[in-house]
Amino acid sequence: MPLLTDPLHSGSLNLRNRLVLPSVSTSTADEEGKVTEATLNFFRERTKGFGLTILEHSYVSSSGKAGPHMLSISSDSDKEGLSRLVRLVHDNDCQIHIQLDHGGGWTIPDLQNCLNPEKNPEGKQITDYLSDEELEQIIQAFASAAVRAKEAGFDGVQIKACHVYLLSQFYSPLTNHRTRGKYTGTSFDGRIRLTLDVLRSVRDAVGMDYPVSVRFPVQDYDPAGSSLEEGIRAAQLIQENGASFLDLSGGPKYRYFHPFIQTPGWFGDDAAIIRRSIQIPVLVTGGITEFPHAQQLLTDNKADLAGVCRAVLKNPRWARTFYDK
Repeated sequence: MPLLTDPLHSGSLNLRNRLVLPSVSTSTADEEGKVTEATLNFFRERTKGFGLTILEHSYVSSSGKAGPHMLSISSDSDKEGLSRLVRLVHDNDCQIHIQLDHGGGWTIPDLQNCLNPEKNPEGKQITDYLSDEELEQIIQAFASAAVRAKEAGFDGVQIKACHVYLLSQFYSPLTNHRTRGKYTGTSFDGRIRLTLDVLRSVRDAVGMDYPVSVRFPVQDYDPAGSSLEEGIRAAQLIQENGASFLDLSGGPKYRYFHPFIQTPGWFGDDAAIIRRSIQIPVLVTGGITEFPHAQQLLTDNKADLAGVCRAVLKNPRWARTFYDK
């Protein structure tokens, strides 16, 4: 039985312990998406004691900026500030990955209500406005951003394919109603294709010896949405296409919440099923505020890594306190 304090070694991923500070939006970047002193201050104490920090979602191209203070990794000029952040986290004996993202339809205010029929009387679809050619440009933007991350000193990258943003918009039947092209919403293969194309492009760009993870929804928890069975198939394909580990979360409807389970590690039951179908490590987050909660996920074989966020927002020394004890 692994302990939270045990190291994890899997392929190119080597962590000193199994506690992870998962991606959380700090909204501390400046208007151009650059790292600020507020960004550095947010992570200065909070990363102490963790084996890995996953930096908040950062846009890979200007077209994918989903908020006014979202971090950018879309330009070489971003690397200087990001490198400062990497050095700060490394000084805390913690590794740091950056989460790569594109807002997709969420960047267009008129499309943000696509899941709410009362606010979307015209039935606008969030995936319909991008052509296959435009999507190819976005795929290449992910790859270029991954190279910048490596050059800036990050220990790895994470591809965001969950919640309400581009890759999740294409994977979920709730949001992908395309009936044309290779990214059609009419089949599982069409819906998962964009995530896999991005993963392959990123893997090709950074090489096989660099950690690349994917944050992916276990299911939509809606009869019209993606199922757990599809989540298992998707996890296997993500592994086959070079992911170093899988970070499990929710889709566009419930995002990072579970609609029926509020106990700590609320995606854990589904994660346990997916974990049995793959060989790469699995990270689970959600409602974990105490160290025993995190350890129980490992003890119950639901996860290989435990992500803790809300407790750290309230107490920046949360993880350090564990080691002090």
